[in-house]
Amino acid sequence: MCPSCYRADAVRVTRIRTVSTDLSIQRRDDDRGVVLALFGELDVVSAPTLEQTLSEVLVQPHARVMLDLNGLRFVDSAGVSVLIKAKQSAETNGRTLVLRRPTEQLERVFALVGLADWLEIED
Repeated sequence: MCPSCYRADAVRVTRIRTVSTDLSIQRRDDDRGVVLALFGELDVVSAPTLEQTLSEVLVQPHARVMLDLNGLRFVDSAGVSVLIKAKQSAETNGRTLVLRRPTEQLERVFALVGLADWLEIED
């Protein structure tokens, strides 16, 4: 029997190693507002990190927050949910949230879920 498996009451149990996802956020302030460049994977594991960062940025006195999405390799529904909540929060607080340079995958996702027209997207 392999060391990662054991037998308990005739049921085989296999330990599954999980790999944490990688999300890097680089912040840059300029004369138009804040730019957050995202790199890696935006998923259920990393989405809370972006959500926390956006919460902190959106309470600061910046009229515009731009998310540069070109460095994302993967986005799941949890990541899309964070973007939707951030857009709603920005609007509530009189700010603008702009999504810049989304990958083709993200553009397809936004179109499929009907968000392409609602989200402010720049190429």
